[in-house]
Amino acid sequence: MIVKMKRAKLIFLEKELNKVLPLLQLNSIFMLDEIHYSNQNQNEHLVKTNKAITILERYLTKKGFGNNNVVDEKTFLSINQDSYNLLDEIISKDDLLTNKENERLDFSNKLNELIPYKDIKIPFNKLLNRPYVNYYIGKIKTEKEESFLGSIQSLNLSYEIISREDELTYLFIGILKEDDHKLNELMDSSGFNQDVIRNLNQRNELIIKYYEEEINKLNNEINTLNSFFKEKVNEIGRLKLLYDQLSAKELRSNIVPKKTKDTYYLEGWIREDSIKSLDKLFKQEKIPYEIDLRDPLEDELVPTALKNNKFVKPFENITNEFSVPNYKELDPNPIMSFWYWIIFGIMMGDVGYGLLMIIIFGSLSKFGKLKGTLKDLVKVFMLSGITATMAGFLFGSFLGFDLPYEPVIDIINDPIPMLIISIVIGVIHLITALIMKLILSIKQKDILTGLNDAVSWILILIGISLLALGMVLTDEGFKEILNISGMVLSGIGVLLIIVLSGRDTKSIFGKFTSAFGGLYNSTSYLSDVLSYSRILALALSSGVIAMTFNILGDLVWHSIPILGILLGLIVYIIGHVFNFVMGLLSAYVHTGRLQYLEFYGKFYEGGGYLYKPFNVDLKYLYKIELEEKESLGGK
Repeated sequence: MIVKMKRAKLIFLEKELNKVLPLLQLNSIFMLDEIHYSNQNQNEHLVKTNKAITILERYLTKKGFGNNNVVDEKTFLSINQDSYNLLDEIISKDDLLTNKENERLDFSNKLNELIPYKDIKIPFNKLLNRPYVNYYIGKIKTEKEESFLGSIQSLNLSYEIISREDELTYLFIGILKEDDHKLNELMDSSGFNQDVIRNLNQRNELIIKYYEEEINKLNNEINTLNSFFKEKVNEIGRLKLLYDQLSAKELRSNIVPKKTKDTYYLEGWIREDSIKSLDKLFKQEKIPYEIDLRDPLEDELVPTALKNNKFVKPFENITNEFSVPNYKELDPNPIMSFWYWIIFGIMMGDVGYGLLMIIIFGSLSKFGKLKGTLKDLVKVFMLSGITATMAGFLFGSFLGFDLPYEPVIDIINDPIPMLIISIVIGVIHLITALIMKLILSIKQKDILTGLNDAVSWILILIGISLLALGMVLTDEGFKEILNISGMVLSGIGVLLIIVLSGRDTKSIFGKFTSAFGGLYNSTSYLSDVLSYSRILALALSSGVIAMTFNILGDLVWHSIPILGILLGLIVYIIGHVFNFVMGLLSAYVHTGRLQYLEFYGKFYEGGGYLYKPFNVDLKYLYKIELEEKESLGGK
């Protein structure tokens, strides 16, 4: 249901600000106006903590799923100085590691450049800036070596093949400066790649040895730093706690209360069922305060707070993905959740898949410590596994295999009964939506709209259903009763549309066109009812695909001795995993479509925004255990 809201002004002494904000934040009990939130640069320590966590996560050998840490209120509100010290140590060590790795890369690049010229005995600095001769080192593809050497032998030069590796030939060339331009032309045309002669004052083999020693030294230092991080990876929990602590602290520091001469005050919204809890909290903390409350104004945009039982609550996100309920309308979730649960299960319609949903998503829900939308979605899938299992027993299907009894509904060999059931479900679903429309109209004191838009079509749908039922009965007396009842109800429904559709129009022509338009909606209702045939389509496709993979697996199983058993199992597993995942996706989408278009299209307005109290946005922690163990209203 949609909880009643109160507009509130919370007044307290200036000196109590540092007690009030954590109290409100941890208990998530008061929604602040946007005007109280200021935009400031992110805290430097928060940025560093995020970086430190990222650093340590590189060394995690096993990634966790979900947020598992739970801390008490006192621990959360008191930041340990040792955590700051750990943070600074990790950042400084990572900077040092980066520097060492850059040094190693630089030495490695220089070493790789020099190794091909290891056998040159003259220090490179002796080759630079000679008065009469220019020296070159470089490489050419081995396949072009003979052609290149033949071309340069006509010049007044000397050369030496230093080494060969990876289909490259490395050359050392000396030429008189007066012929230098000719050599450059040949090198350009032949694909000779020059390497830089560096100003090195020792022989290459000695410098190579020095580079190798430096690289080994850096490797040892890097290994020591990596060992440090591997040891500190167990401290990642402290950093994750620090991140959430700093994030909460930063959020509190961004709150700007309004001021009077002697007090601060915060404006916003509070749930009516949370007022007593707020009073209790402030009294427990011995914080003097005043709260000014009033009902929402007629034209005021009021946040929507929902309060539903454990079954309905996970389905709230499905509605919110479409549109958040308007504060002034009915909460559709209690009714929608039931229909979503039923239709989703029928679309999956297999005992094996249903049990998998219960086991997989039930385990995730219990042990995964998930939060938010993902947590709710997992619960929806887990709950829908129950109806999928029940539907599977009706269809006599277990992972596409026939159960050892005659199915109540054989959707594969005789789909017509399931098509009829799908249409019946659609009619009842639409009537439920129209009843919701009628209740909403009564709540809004607009009875005529309820009669015109809801009661009329309820009578028509029931009337047509009775006529359809009469067509298949053989008892003439009962058949006549159904036919007369169906025509009477349908006639009353049509009459209501004709009389009420043009009630706001004064002209006869306007009333006529309005009535015609109202009756024309019958085509829309016909389309809506036929949309429910997708229940059969999804259930049938899931069953047929499962059966097909079973046949393929069986063929492979018996095709090759021994190996065929393994290959057959692979076909079974891959096929059913694919069908299971695609079935979940299809059922999720199409069940949602039936709720969003056919069901919500009849009564739901939406357009609201969620009640989001000032709270802690936990990124890494799963939960904060509050010192007050009693449950608080509105949480």
